[in-house]
Amino acid sequence: MTTVREAFRWASGRLRAAGVAHAASEAERLVRLVLGWPRERLFGYPEAVMPPDAEARLEVLVARRAAGEPLQYLIGEQEFYGRAFRVTPAVLIPRPETEVLVESVLAAADAMWPPDAALSAVDVGTGSGAIAVTLAAERPRWQVWAVDLSVDALAVAQENAARHGVATRITFAHGSWLGPLRRTGRRVQVIVSNPPYIPTADIAGLQREVRDHEPRLALDGGADGLDAYRSLARELPDIVDRRAVVAVEVGAGQAEAVAGLFRATDLFSRITITPDLAGIPRVVLAVREG
Repeated sequence: MTTVREAFRWASGRLRAAGVAHAASEAERLVRLVLGWPRERLFGYPEAVMPPDAEARLEVLVARRAAGEPLQYLIGEQEFYGRAFRVTPAVLIPRPETEVLVESVLAAADAMWPPDAALSAVDVGTGSGAIAVTLAAERPRWQVWAVDLSVDALAVAQENAARHGVATRITFAHGSWLGPLRRTGRRVQVIVSNPPYIPTADIAGLQREVRDHEPRLALDGGADGLDAYRSLARELPDIVDRRAVVAVEVGAGQAEAVAGLFRATDLFSRITITPDLAGIPRVVLAVREG
């Protein structure tokens, strides 16, 4: 019979041999997952015997992780802005740098309107719904649209909205970019997006976890990675309100080009670029002050 300690050592060794960077911490997560244990119990009872079904399940999960499948898909969730979000292979795994995008949007909106203002917002390319749900949770009077071209992604986003109690304030729409809002004639005050921005030729060189498992639709930004931003800039005049905040996440080296696309619309009085914690220019934010 295998003890919890032995199972952990085996799992971490297998992952380390497969080149997983954080083998020990990921092995811990997988052992806890199959046992259904909190962290303190894992360290409190290392000599407990692994149930056969848990041991068998651990072997399968470790093999999948060793083959490159992201840990987040195996455990089924990822934390974002202090909340746990359901993730599946239908959606991009939320990244910490996207929290900079959310922070920028909230700060810019607070500078233009009272914190209790009833605003309309749209998250374009919502994926897991991490941004849309976070905005709705952080600003209870906001009505949020969540748009995505993938129906499977929208299903995950709806699950996350229900999980965090904001489903009644989010409208989920299937479509491309701002199309669903343009068809309604609606104008909104907050527009936010973390669109695909990886140049097509660069995708082959991405980490295997990203390249082989995350949805291509959420990664491929066209030849130069800027296709999504061109579409957004072209459609913005149809939906942006008289006073508005527009913010997008960008890839390394793209910020100035994206700022130029927004500047060319003649809609905005101010455009700023904000770096992430690594110092990479990450958020382009455009303000229309009316």
